[in-house]
Order: sequence, then structure tokens, then C-alpha cells
Amino acid sequence: MIKQKAEKKSFDKMFFITAIFLWVIGNALVYSAVATQTSGPLVGIFKNQVIWTAMGIFIVFVMISVPTHWYYKITPVIYVATIILLIIVLVKGVSVKGAGRWLLIGGLKIQPSEFAKIGLLLVLARYFTKNEISLQNPISLVVPALLILVPFGLVVKQPDLSTTLALVSMSLPIFYWAGMTLIEIFYLVSPVLSTIFAILPLIVIFVQRGIPNSDLEVLADNVQNSYFGIICAIPWAIFFVLLCFVLYRFRLNKFLTIIVVSVNLFFASLATLIWENTLDQYQKVRVISFIKPQLDPKGSGYQVIQSVIAIGSGRILGKGYLEGTQVNLAYLPEQHTDFIFSVLGEQFGFIGCFFIILLFFLFVARALYSTRFVNDRFFNIIIVGAVSLLVYHIFVNIAMVIGLMPVTGLPLPFLSYGGSFTITVSILVGLILSANANNRNL
Repeated sequence: MIKQKAEKKSFDKMFFITAIFLWVIGNALVYSAVATQTSGPLVGIFKNQVIWTAMGIFIVFVMISVPTHWYYKITPVIYVATIILLIIVLVKGVSVKGAGRWLLIGGLKIQPSEFAKIGLLLVLARYFTKNEISLQNPISLVVPALLILVPFGLVVKQPDLSTTLALVSMSLPIFYWAGMTLIEIFYLVSPVLSTIFAILPLIVIFVQRGIPNSDLEVLADNVQNSYFGIICAIPWAIFFVLLCFVLYRFRLNKFLTIIVVSVNLFFASLATLIWENTLDQYQKVRVISFIKPQLDPKGSGYQVIQSVIAIGSGRILGKGYLEGTQVNLAYLPEQHTDFIFSVLGEQFGFIGCFFIILLFFLFVARALYSTRFVNDRFFNIIIVGAVSLLVYHIFVNIAMVIGLMPVTGLPLPFLSYGGSFTITVSILVGLILSANANNRNL
């Protein structure tokens, strides 16, 4: 239950200072990424980012001053408003690089899918304030599933794959905090794992064999397909046996057991069929360019190649602030947004990257530590969801720029340029600080 009486406030200075420090570093990196641009669309980027950051910090202070019970009351309004914005962007959205994700409001370009993260976070926190969730009670999944599927479907329609995955990555930890066990979480993500284990060997073999250059090579590949099929089935078979063992060991009811097994079989079979019979060679190359970007060095692999070169050339100490071939000559696409970590790596080397990762770790650890003292379930869940969302962005972005994950267009919190994303991060910081300031057991 949300308490409306005034409580003693406790401002988490360490958490706030860490956030400010990251924002300052981010603005410095954005400046270094565009400093050599004297004309074109990147001119004024740094000025815009400073303005957005100042607005974000202002929002943080405003949110701290707002009585916490107000957030609980206005959550339905915020959720509905984000859904309306997502619908509007599908009708009147501005298309950028093939995706209609932006709205022009008063001369400003905003990305509604960013604010959908906040709307979903708040509405799930409000729902689970008085409700729990468990696979053993399938009815308990209906309302959360509907709350997630509405923004999920609208964001997929834009399309914006990275944001849809962010919504899921935030929801799973919230489910756990709301009562779902780790085993039940495993059941929920098992179809995704089945897909990965089914298709990963096919991807590895495709990379090793390369693209056939002649009809003779194509014929040879077809002859070997049956052998490769057996080999590729081994990792998924091991996973499936493990899944069956877990299902037997923890005694999920028969109906849900049948559903989990059936869905896993379906996803694994579908992924294999699509890879083998639907995707053309060039489509496969695009999918796996993060594993071997040299397969398409001038296309989908170009960003990863330039990013790895930039980070690697920084070595231990880096080339120095405002220095670096990849950055200053603009070889690296989107270096002020999605690939800002590459700018950091080239200019400050391994030491700079390690320092930023350490700051992120302190930021996340401090936020999670506060859940021990926040006595309000609504805000406790908000902290977990907000941290999960930020961790997802941090992990995926860094893995993306070093070539461990596909390029998804996901910005790095505090460091990447972007108005809507900066405001989203500031709201998450404001919610965490507000929870700490007003809901501690003192």
C-alpha cells in the first residue's frame, strides 16, 4: 500500500554523484565524436546534448520533490499516454533509416518507444504491488501478459527490435521480484534458448565454410547437409534433455509441461527451417556479420570492423582526448550515438573502458543495494525494473561494439547522444532517487 503521510527524506548522494559523473563524461565523449565536424547534420550535436542533459538533471530534481504516492496514482494515465503516442507514431511518425519511430512535436523530434519503457515499468510495478505471479497459477499471467503485449506489439510494428527486447529484459526481473521462481523464469525463456541452440551450430558451420563461389561448391554443400544436420542437432538435443530433466525434477503440472515442451520443439524446428530453406545467402551474411564481419566488410560488417579497429588501436592508455584516426576521420558510423564506447576505447584505451565499466557497476550496485531499505513494494519493483533496463542497455551496447552481439541500434546510458533516451535515463534515475528519498525504513 502506498503511504501518503510525510516521511523523513534521505537523499542518496553517492548514487546521484555517480550519475552526474557519467553524464559529464558522456557529454565530453559526444563533443570529441563531433568536434571535427564543421558542416552537415552533426553540427550542433554537442550543444543539443548539453541541453538535454541539463533538462534531464532538472527532471531528476523535480521527481524527487514530487510526493511518491502521486506516481502510484498517475501510473494508469502515463501508461495509456505512452500507448496513444505509440499509435500516433505508426500513423504520423517520421521515418528515419527505414523505421517510423519519431514524432515531431513543437520542432522537437521525440521517440515514443523510449517512453513506453517508463510506462510499462510503472504499470507492472503498480499491478504487482497487490498481485503475485506464478506459472503454477496460469491466470496470474494474463494481466501482465496483456500489459506487456500491447506496447510490445506497437513497437514491433514500427519496427524497433532493440526496444522490444528491452521491454522483455525489464519484465523478467520484475516477474522474479513479484514472486516467480528462477525455474519458472527458465521455462519462460526456454523457447529462446531452444532457438539459439538449434541455429547456432548452423551459423558456425556457415561461417567456417564461407559463401560458395561455384556451382560445384554448392553441390558439395548439399551432399554434406545430412551430416551437418546430425552434428547441428547435438547442442539442441543436450539442451532439450536438460529441459526435460528440469521439468521432471520440479514437477510442473502436466498441462504446462506439455505447453513448454511443445513450444520448445516448435521454435527449434521453425528456426532451423527458416535458416536452411527461407533465408538467402546475403540474408544469412547480415544475420551473422557480428561473428565474422569480413563476410560483408562494406555492408553489415562495416560498423563492427571499424568499431573493433577503434577500440583495439586505443590499446592500454588510448591515443588521447580528441585524438584518433577512426573518430576524427569519421570512419566509424554513428560514433556519437550507438558506438560512443568505441570513441572511449580509441581515446582512453583499456584503462578508460575499465573505469567506465567500474562506474556502471557502482551505479547498479548502489541502486540494487537500496532495495534492502526501501519499504514500499511499488518502488522496490520500480528500482529492480529500472536497473534491469539500464543493465540491458549497458551489456548489449558494449557487447555490440566489440563484436560479441549483432548491431541493434541500442544506445549506451549516460554516454550516447539522444534527447529521448537521455530523458528516459533521467526519469529512471529520478524514480530510483525518489524511492530512496521517500520510502526508506528510517
